[in-house]
Amino acid sequence: MKKTSNSETAWMWWTAAEGCTKTFSKVLQKIVGLSALTYQDMIIATAIIGAIQAVIGFYSTKYRELKMFSSIIEVVGACLFGVGAFAATFLCFIIFSLGGDTGVNSFIITLSIIPGALIDWYFFSHTLKMSQWIGIIVAILAGYTVLGCPSLKTTVNLPLWVWLSFITMIIISVNQGITQKIKNIDPMAKNFWGGLTTIVLCILTGAILASCNVRINIFVITWKLWAASSVIGLIVVAMWSFNVLSYKFGAYITLKKLVLNTVHLSSVMIISPLFFHSESYHTGKFIGILLYLIALGLMDEKIYNFLKNKIIRR
Repeated sequence: MKKTSNSETAWMWWTAAEGCTKTFSKVLQKIVGLSALTYQDMIIATAIIGAIQAVIGFYSTKYRELKMFSSIIEVVGACLFGVGAFAATFLCFIIFSLGGDTGVNSFIITLSIIPGALIDWYFFSHTLKMSQWIGIIVAILAGYTVLGCPSLKTTVNLPLWVWLSFITMIIISVNQGITQKIKNIDPMAKNFWGGLTTIVLCILTGAILASCNVRINIFVITWKLWAASSVIGLIVVAMWSFNVLSYKFGAYITLKKLVLNTVHLSSVMIISPLFFHSESYHTGKFIGILLYLIALGLMDEKIYNFLKNKIIRR
């Protein structure tokens, strides 16, 4: 009986591991952002991450004798995902070089549930129930709380890194849609094509900078940037593996989303101030997490029904 119980909850452990890898990746991204002295350094760091994904994805796929080229749609989708990943990674480095708060940045990105719901409603005629509209309002309130309840004047004059975080959120929302479209692709093949696309974009960006008489030298960047970027690349691969294993052991998207975001947001809010003295604990962050989870429960019908049947009735 105990064995069955462990089997049924195994997906939660893999999901929790995925949430933790997201947190440590975010912390390392800030280390890179603070270590990078120029945009050229950030390009190199992004290229290192993409290279590790591509190499591990290539050899893992070949070792398991799987097809690297499954279908045109999947390969194109993986490459488009790589474009978004390149932009999101590069923007995160810029955000943290500008002094961005790790916890707030992570929280803003998880607010992608709002544009996701609105895209479904506007473009795909997905009817939003009253509870879901309330959930959107609560999610906006959660973001407002995490930002420290700024006044209208303060909101207009928010730091640039906050607005860049919202742009990153939109990019990641688009990538989530791409993931749904190519959900049958092997994760390691996706790592290969996405990583390869990242490398190509880094080379093109470097060429553009070179045409502007800006030289890029991979041998002058600090060891800390090399190390952090390499570890981020390995973590991203591990993140994909944990994601696959969670579904293999019976996870389904709705509850997985709830567990993943709970673990990620809670851990990043607790851990990041331990690494960075510029960040601090404040009540608004944790109230924001609570409001976010309430919003997620209201916006996702399956989570809402699960909570209503399992908790409210009890």
